[in-house]
Amino acid sequence: MHTLAKRIHNITPRPMVLTFDDETTRRMEISSAEFFQEAFQAEGESDGTRYRFVSDGDDDPLVAARETDDGWEPVGEVVAVERVES
Repeated sequence: MHTLAKRIHNITPRPMVLTFDDETTRRMEISSAEFFQEAFQAEGESDGTRYRFVSDGDDDPLVAARETDDGWEPVGEVVAVERVES
């Protein structure tokens, strides 16, 4: 299992901050997170925008896309996941 995907799965449904490979961060509310053997899929929202996350396993990056008016736009690779402390 991908380590960061497992962390997202374990934190859901509590809020978290994701860091992407371009060093941007987003506070995310994940609404669903599922493993299918080694593959991972999740959906969430940040500032009113819907995001999807996928990984095919431990050796595959955890990548994200955001929904736009024209479809899904790649965001980048997730490189860190931190729980938001209340």
